[in-house]
Amino acid sequence: MANTSHRDVEIQSPTTLKSEEYRQLFRLPPEEFLVQDFNCAFQDSILFQGHMYLFAHFICFYSNIFGFETKKIIAFNEIKSVTKAKTAGIFSNAIEIFAGGRKYFFTSFISRDEAFKLINDGWVQYGNGGNEITEQQELMLESCSKENGFVAIEKVNSFKTLINDMESRDGGEDVSTTNNFKVPSTSEKDTEVGPESIINTNSSTPTDSCFLVPENCDAPKVPDYFIKVAETKFPIKVEEFFNLYFSDNAINFIKSFHTRRGDKEFKCSSWFLHDKFGLVRDMSYQHPIKVYLGAKFCSCKESQKFQIYRNSHWVLETSQEVNDVPYGDYFHVEGFWDVERDSDGPVEGCISRVYVNVAFNKKTVWKGKIVKSTLEECQEAYATWLDMALSFSSIFMIIL
Repeated sequence: MANTSHRDVEIQSPTTLKSEEYRQLFRLPPEEFLVQDFNCAFQDSILFQGHMYLFAHFICFYSNIFGFETKKIIAFNEIKSVTKAKTAGIFSNAIEIFAGGRKYFFTSFISRDEAFKLINDGWVQYGNGGNEITEQQELMLESCSKENGFVAIEKVNSFKTLINDMESRDGGEDVSTTNNFKVPSTSEKDTEVGPESIINTNSSTPTDSCFLVPENCDAPKVPDYFIKVAETKFPIKVEEFFNLYFSDNAINFIKSFHTRRGDKEFKCSSWFLHDKFGLVRDMSYQHPIKVYLGAKFCSCKESQKFQIYRNSHWVLETSQEVNDVPYGDYFHVEGFWDVERDSDGPVEGCISRVYVNVAFNKKTVWKGKIVKSTLEECQEAYATWLDMALSFSSIFMIIL
């Protein structure tokens, strides 16, 4: 009888005891169980070193520094996004989670990729990750459906301002059907977009009803020291590509892209004619950074030069300075957009190639790390831009 009684006693393993201990610490439901835990830190006004505990339906964090406790509990079903991130814009050891209307930044992971996979798997299984469809993807999918064609047109009403902006005010000519790149007047643009998104820093001759005349020569070759980070085909003409994504009338699209990247205080001047560089403009914004202490945003200033060449081949050159980040005064980032016609398919389109160069003006042992981090950041940014651009071009084709 004693032996039988002994076999009937439930013996809890160390893993089970540990799971129960932390379940009670966070006051989670009885059915919750601990999947894995990780050493990491939570970045708030200061850095809290502690542990992340992954349960079946919750992500929990606990820190105890000199008796000061910090607890964070995130339900998988409240998560809107999970992304890999960098500490100080350089070190790939962080994860950013957006849930419940706020962002959570966890850093100092030893096994960041393993933690990210488990979090992402839990989000897909128990949260909304598997069914997450962005509004723009939804628009694109619905617009491709014949039976939902009317619904798609109804849903793109918010984009009609951008499309209408691309119609010439002179005789109702559609800009997308001409080989000229129109630079709209500042007064027209400000009435559509609003002064909060535009700062007109140019005091030279207004560009109302002005067209940039193509150079009668081939476009310059990309410098050898630039690295290609993206190449994409678009089902629209070169002129439409510029008007949709880079013209003054595309300011709403540009601002939406920076908003999606988490930027704030976005400002952009109008294009204006330069006696040597074709069209030029300036842009500035605050971009979020993840550091242990200090500023949470870095200041970015970017100058852009645009020129069109023979056969509607155009080039956009950018130069960006980043302040308030470690070694930010050691380098600047140069971009080179090369867009040309693509006539291979049944309908004329265009090919966009994007190149990047990290130019240093001071020597540093961190050069390799800075270059690698910058290229990864540029690729991530272009992936976001591309997702928005392809969705918007699909809507544009339907409306036309």
